[in-house]
Amino acid sequence: MCFIFCFIFQHFNLFAQVSNNSIHQSSFLILDADPVQSTTDRSTVEWACINKKLTEKCLIYHNDQWFTFSSPIGGQLFLNVSNQECRKKFGVQVLVIEGNPCEASTYKLLHCESFTDQNDTFITIDSVEANKPYLINIDGFLGDICSFDIQLATKPKGYPLKQKSLGTLQLQSKIDQNIVTLNWRVDGELREELELFEVHRQLSTAFKSQLLKEVSLQFNAQGKSLDNYQYTDTLKDKGTYVYDIIGISKGGKRRLLDRKRIGYWPAGVYRSSPRLFASVPLNFKKKSDVDLLIMNELSGEILFNRTCVECSDQELSIDVTNEVLRGIQRFRIEVYHLRSKSQAAYNYRVSQDGMLLERID
Repeated sequence: MCFIFCFIFQHFNLFAQVSNNSIHQSSFLILDADPVQSTTDRSTVEWACINKKLTEKCLIYHNDQWFTFSSPIGGQLFLNVSNQECRKKFGVQVLVIEGNPCEASTYKLLHCESFTDQNDTFITIDSVEANKPYLINIDGFLGDICSFDIQLATKPKGYPLKQKSLGTLQLQSKIDQNIVTLNWRVDGELREELELFEVHRQLSTAFKSQLLKEVSLQFNAQGKSLDNYQYTDTLKDKGTYVYDIIGISKGGKRRLLDRKRIGYWPAGVYRSSPRLFASVPLNFKKKSDVDLLIMNELSGEILFNRTCVECSDQELSIDVTNEVLRGIQRFRIEVYHLRSKSQAAYNYRVSQDGMLLERID
C-alpha cells in the first residue's frame, strides 16, 4: 500500500517526546477537524524509514515525527501549518514522498519545498485518492526545535507556499507622515473569480505577518463588481514594512496577488542616524535560496531573518539601522545555503564614529 510522506521542519516548545516519534504510532489527522498541536522537541530520526539519497539536495534530518490520514474524498487537499514557534526562527521544509513506509526503495519524491518564515502556510496535495492512507513526517529545519499546529483540510489557510507576488493588482502606495494608503485595481477574469482580499503587513524585523483587514469585493447598483480598492493603515513604529494583498477566490483558492515595500523613517531618525548595512558575502557557486539569521552577537538574541531567493556568489546588504537605534552595537549573521546545506557566519560591529558597520575578521 502506498503512502505520501510530507516532511516539515520548524521551531520551539519544551515537552516530553511525542508518541508519534515512531512511524508505527503515527497521529491520525481527520479531514477538516480542528488543528492538532505538536512539537519536534526530543524527537529522533528513524533512519530505517529514510532514503537519504532521495532527499539529500533539499533537507537534513534531525528530529522527525509522524502523522497519517485517509480522506473520505479524493482530489486536491491542503495541509495547513500554523502557529509556528521555533527557537531559531526558521520556517519549515516540506518533503512529500509516495511509497511504502520503511521500504526506502519504493519511495518516489513528489515535493521538496522550503519555507522561509513563520507565517501560517499551506501545502497543496494534489490527486489524493479517497480512502487511501497517506503518511506525513515533520522535522525541525536545520535542527531547530519547533511547536506547531497541523490540519488536513479541504480549504487552505494562510500564505501560499512560495509567497511570490503575481503583481496582478497594479498596487500603488503613498505615505503621509505615518499614514499609509494602498490603492489597487482588479481587472477581467480575476475580478469575476475573486470573493475578497486579505491585507497583510509585516515589519522587516518580525517573523510573521499580521492580517489587517478582509476587503470584500464591492458592487455598483447594477450588480457589477468594482475595479478599484483602497486601504489605509496607521504606523506606530519606524522601520521597513511589507504589505501583501492575498486574493481569495469563490472556491477558496488563495494567491499572493501583489506586494509593496514601504519605509517609515520619521525626519528625526534620518537626521540623527545614517543608514547602516551589513555587507554579507554569499560565496556559493550554485544558485539556491539562502537563509540569513541576524543576531545580537553579545546576547545571542535572534533579531530577524532574511531569505535571498535563488542567490549564489554575490554580496548581500542587510539593513540593521533599526537595531542600532535600539542600542545594539555588535551583530552575528549566520548564512545557510539551502541547496548544498553549507553554512557560514560573520560578525559585525558599529564603527567608533557610528557612521558604518564593520565586519570583524
